[in-house]
Amino acid sequence: MAKSVFPEQMMESSSGAMTLESIAGKLDYFHLQLHLIHWQTHSIAEHEAVGSLYDYVHGFKDDVIEKLMGYTGKRPKAYKIEPLKEATSPEVVKDLSKFAYQLYLWAGENDYCDVENMAQELSGKANKTLYLLTLS
Repeated sequence: MAKSVFPEQMMESSSGAMTLESIAGKLDYFHLQLHLIHWQTHSIAEHEAVGSLYDYVHGFKDDVIEKLMGYTGKRPKAYKIEPLKEATSPEVVKDLSKFAYQLYLWAGENDYCDVENMAQELSGKANKTLYLLTLS
């Protein structure tokens, strides 16, 4: 099994460990990590696939955090963003897909229906990107 590039402490196995701050931190991490990988690509197909996912995550993180603020009635406090890692595009995209599933489970446990749907869409976008990466 491939080692995750996502910091272990941020990839909690229990979906119940999520908070507004941990979700914001994870999404910021992925946004920055995808941006770095986008700059490091060597093919136009990979550049475009990663760039599209990077753009999607940028809008997704703002939308999902604002919806969670509505659901919870809270605003995020300061949070930690983990340092970027040297990683391949597929490694990061697979970790993003895993995070999407964790977010989906957590949202379902908390009856955040719209966030649950958004997490499914994030998973779909990540997995479509995995396919597109095979074309480079």
